[in-house]
Amino acid sequence: MVKIKFWGVRGSTPCANNENMGFGGNTSCVQISATHLNELLVLDCGTGIRNLGNDIIQKKEALRGHIFLTHPHWDHLQGFGFFKPFYHPEGNFNLHLTSQPGLSCNEILQGHFSNTFFPVTLDMLSAEMKCTSIEEGVYDYGDFVVEMMWGRHTIPTGIFKVIIEDKVIVYAPDNELPHDNSENSKTFIEKFLAFIQGADVLIHDAQYNLEEYKQREGWGHTNWEKLLELTKNSQIKQLYLTHHDPDNSDVDLQKRCDQIQAEYESVYELVTLARDEMVVELP
Repeated sequence: MVKIKFWGVRGSTPCANNENMGFGGNTSCVQISATHLNELLVLDCGTGIRNLGNDIIQKKEALRGHIFLTHPHWDHLQGFGFFKPFYHPEGNFNLHLTSQPGLSCNEILQGHFSNTFFPVTLDMLSAEMKCTSIEEGVYDYGDFVVEMMWGRHTIPTGIFKVIIEDKVIVYAPDNELPHDNSENSKTFIEKFLAFIQGADVLIHDAQYNLEEYKQREGWGHTNWEKLLELTKNSQIKQLYLTHHDPDNSDVDLQKRCDQIQAEYESVYELVTLARDEMVVELP
């Protein structure tokens, strides 16, 4: 059994407004667990990882594992300093950050968490931490495999494919699917579609609708209409739209979800918008 839990699905900045609580106000964080997996497997460190850490401490679960960061924008790192297992002396974590020009993983995290910006610095954490920069390629960790390809965003940003217990989960919270017909765009789309083909689960950026996207082209995010148009023939079983705009209320997102399901529910086994604390089970 493979389980996916969404701890944060909001994009850009956390939002604690009443009108956002149905879908959730925490920024990107996804946990993957499996029957045979005795360590943590986490994607991104948005504010959602705080609740994950509290859950781990309360249940006295594994204090070791792997955390993969798609890129170092704030909304994917905001929860880092509030993840309690990092302060536990038995903690042991491998952090994997997509390679950034001229900066190592350690240098990026030290910059974010210098005491100019945050009262806790990396050297104050009690857990053992190993931080590595990763490039496009395939990485075998024994109980699971992670393949990374470069997405399209404002800085180098990864799309992760996790293969675990014969299930394929693709995670792309910040990825702009282009609308133009340039050769570069065509090449990217072909590579992207090959990467996601036949996935059991695709979790993908759908921050905008088409009208919103027209005012924000080049910002590094996708409109849901383009996402559905491109993926409808990819034999994806389950599609979860994520990285919701902080200005989109629960009413806005529910209308979007209803429209998508009315138009595309016959294409996928399941298509929906991700919500904070949503759990997906893949038997």
